[in-house]
Amino acid sequence: MKRYAPHINIREKDRKDADLMNAVELLEHGRDKDAFQFLQLSANNNNPTAQYLLGLLYATGNGVEQSFVHAVQNFTNAAEQDLPEAQNDLAQCYFEGTGVAKNDMLAVYWYGRAAQLGYAESQLCLGNMYLGGTGVEKSPEKAFGWFLKAAEQGNLDAQFNTAVSYENGNGVAQDLDKAQYWYSLAAKQGDRDAKKKLKELLRRA
Repeated sequence: MKRYAPHINIREKDRKDADLMNAVELLEHGRDKDAFQFLQLSANNNNPTAQYLLGLLYATGNGVEQSFVHAVQNFTNAAEQDLPEAQNDLAQCYFEGTGVAKNDMLAVYWYGRAAQLGYAESQLCLGNMYLGGTGVEKSPEKAFGWFLKAAEQGNLDAQFNTAVSYENGNGVAQDLDKAQYWYSLAAKQGDRDAKKKLKELLRRA
């Protein structure tokens, strides 16, 4: 059964919310149905962390009947309060058309909000949107910029994409040394494609 609490940062002021903290403890012990009741109380008091966790329960159907519509509603409530995890998941819902009509422009908007807050996964996704011109004007340069920001935070996929950008000179001046550097970081995290690309670059050196 999926655990939720490790996926978000419990803010200092969250620790003063007894209902939320009770819910987090219950989630950590797999008691999703019991946690749901406490999350509702906290979410009704407009706590974005509780709203986000409530959205996750609805999205997965753990502790409550699955409802992507209710998941999106709760993600939206939390996202509007600048919780980056919620903004990222809301963007994904718009991108996939899950619980809401597919809308690539809104996906870009919410990925962008979270990316500006430094959320690495959203920075990666926003880079992909710019790279493919999905919901936004295509820009390899902006794509590279967001890949690099996420890569610097240790995001494996972003490290690989940054390396590819440097290798091919896509959105940035070609630099095989930097490509090798980023492939090596991704390879250290176990990425097989990065290991393969790294070997190819070393043979060409």
